[in-house]
Amino acid sequence: MLKQCSEERYYEALNILPPRRWIDKGFLVGEPHSHGMCPISKVVRATYAAFFRYQGKFYEHEPMTVPQFNAYDVPKNLPA
Repeated sequence: MLKQCSEERYYEALNILPPRRWIDKGFLVGEPHSHGMCPISKVVRATYAAFFRYQGKFYEHEPMTVPQFNAYDVPKNLPA
């Protein structure tokens, strides 16, 4: 689930560790949160805390795998 967070929270998470993955839309925190079945690849993978930036706002998502993060479409999942 995607929820809005503060800019401070976003940058705090970004500066904890080097990101696992960092692209224009956001980043995954560098250390795994847990492991679980990836809905994209259908194999067990590490999950990471996910953070996104969209139109000047900052968002946090429950942990996701790298393939999930790559495929995630922020505008389609914005909280109401």
